[in-house]
Amino acid sequence: MSRVLSFIGRAANAVAPEVPPHLKQRRYDAASRTSRMSGWYTPTTDADAAISDPITIRNRARDLVRNNPWASKGVNVCVNNAIGYGIRAQIKAGSALRTRQAQALWQRHMETNACDADGMHDIYGLQQLAFRALVESGECLIRFRPRRPEDGLPLPFQLQVIEPDLLSDNIADASGVLPGNDFEKGVEYDPLGRRVAYHLFRKHPGSSHTLAGIRETARVPASEIIHLYRKDRPGQNRGVSWLSPVVVAAKNLGLFEDATLQSSMIANLFTGWLHSDDPQAFGEELDEEIPDLQPGTMYALKPGRSVTFNEPPKRAEDPQFRQWILRGIASGLGITYESLTGDMSQVTYSSARMSAHEFGRNVESWQWNLFIPVFCQRVFVWYSDMLAATGVNTDGMTVEWTPPTRTVVDPGKEVAALINAVKGGLMSLPEAIRGQGFDPDAVATEQAEYLAKLDAAGLKVESDYRNAPSVVKQTEEPTPQEETLTNE
Repeated sequence: MSRVLSFIGRAANAVAPEVPPHLKQRRYDAASRTSRMSGWYTPTTDADAAISDPITIRNRARDLVRNNPWASKGVNVCVNNAIGYGIRAQIKAGSALRTRQAQALWQRHMETNACDADGMHDIYGLQQLAFRALVESGECLIRFRPRRPEDGLPLPFQLQVIEPDLLSDNIADASGVLPGNDFEKGVEYDPLGRRVAYHLFRKHPGSSHTLAGIRETARVPASEIIHLYRKDRPGQNRGVSWLSPVVVAAKNLGLFEDATLQSSMIANLFTGWLHSDDPQAFGEELDEEIPDLQPGTMYALKPGRSVTFNEPPKRAEDPQFRQWILRGIASGLGITYESLTGDMSQVTYSSARMSAHEFGRNVESWQWNLFIPVFCQRVFVWYSDMLAATGVNTDGMTVEWTPPTRTVVDPGKEVAALINAVKGGLMSLPEAIRGQGFDPDAVATEQAEYLAKLDAAGLKVESDYRNAPSVVKQTEEPTPQEETLTNE
């Protein structure tokens, strides 16, 4: 029987048609096992396992920011465009009176250094500090610190921005983990995978002040912590530095620039050597040892001694190589080459506008998909909770956030387009005002107050929009003909 099956198998192979060449090509080259792909190590890891050594990554990123001008500029570009002078809050509390009271208390507490546990920044300065840590270190923590009424603050709480170094990622360092909960990299999870607490060192592990109690930890409820990081993959529980894709490139660029400078310094050492068989030819000018070379200098050598230098190959200047590296660094950070380098030599209006729009989409994503929902909204929840704790009615209280305005490439063209969009009904006037980084209610109030002053003084100015022919005054009664057209 086995011989019969074997014969049938050979016969089937003999008559089986050969796989057509076009079917052989129906595969992904990315999954091929060719020689050029054989050295590509691609382990199957989840999001957190892929961040195998976040401490080394963030330490290298911080070192680059301290010592590499391009890394430092890249971080500044991200922070200044996403946060700038601050993402402003406009509180809505139902009635006009409650809105004014809530906004006034926000200004007294959050827009002064009373909200900062370190007493240095207002809420917008803390926004910048937190976003800078987010880009540089990949994550940061903002801790809610309750205060006593006798501390004299407008509201009894403050905010503290904390570096991720204070998260204890060793189970032996954690204290008070509840039975049945999981603990991973400083975060405690309940059986459903929800964050319930953060285990923080009481002092920074890298502190240079004192080592006393440096390994002591405290269990802080998750309700008192904002964990700010960019979630690039599902299931990612910790952040990684935004500089991680460009660390190698930025480091190599720094080495390249150092080598270029050193090469130029060596090439500048044009030196002459005097030889003579007579020991008395140069008198006391004869050097006992070969000196450090100085440009444009003549040195005398002892009889029988000579100096020979090798002539290194001349390195051809390649400005495009440096530009290529810088473009890669800008792309890795999500910013433009021009904003990183300030090089506008190849920019036209159209290219600048397209580049600004693409960069603007990145900035808007950072603001509305990350920073505002994670940082700003949580801070507002804490603020409204403290208002309620002090007896203020917070029912129906909401907030609108206004990011800083984006700098336009050509104000003459873009502002005119914005005005036409409002006139054409493509956007509302408040939406256009918010897009410029201002609060529409504040603008309307200020406009009304200023126009009232102009009327009281009997002045007419060109900036008074009421004098524009295209403005329809709402106080005028419609004519019967207009009413008939409206009814039809």
